[in-house]
Amino acid sequence: MSFASSMEAKEFLVSRIIEEARKRHVRLSELERKMLYFSEGYPTLPDIMEVNEKFEAEYDNEKYETKIRGLSRKAFRRDQKESPECVPLWRETIKVLNKEDHYILVMLDVPRSAADLVKLLIAGVVVVALGVAAVAAIHWANQNIHFKIPDNVKLLAFIIVFALACYLAYSEKGKEMDEYVRELAKRVARWF
Repeated sequence: MSFASSMEAKEFLVSRIIEEARKRHVRLSELERKMLYFSEGYPTLPDIMEVNEKFEAEYDNEKYETKIRGLSRKAFRRDQKESPECVPLWRETIKVLNKEDHYILVMLDVPRSAADLVKLLIAGVVVVALGVAAVAAIHWANQNIHFKIPDNVKLLAFIIVFALACYLAYSEKGKEMDEYVRELAKRVARWF
């Protein structure tokens, strides 16, 4: 299933948290429930700014976030055991909401998928390998090339590599590579 909007995705997540609170007899006031929808610039409740002002005056953010974090963790674990078909919906919801700025994301405690962990591992290995290769190349150049590479050239090379990394991280080409790495990570995760 794919969500048509971030609001639809958020409604799924909020419903799971409210249901968990009900099952565990944890009281969530109307204000606390409405704050689950908070976002400053994306689809949300029409009166959310007034709700936020009242919430800020009456509630302790840290306690509220801890409460919701615990409920989200328990709701996800319950769905893993009792409704495994809901787990992909959790992942899809997080994916949709991560594209925007939503308060509820701060309070989620949902473990990463195996594909995400493999993707992070691959990214870490690539970064370390590139770093080692760069150090080895510089060392080799210092040993085998009979002139010293000036520091400003080294700095320029670093800036170029950094700019390339930023370009790949934020450009369409980078997004294509991200999809490729994500697909590769899913395939590798299936082996485990």
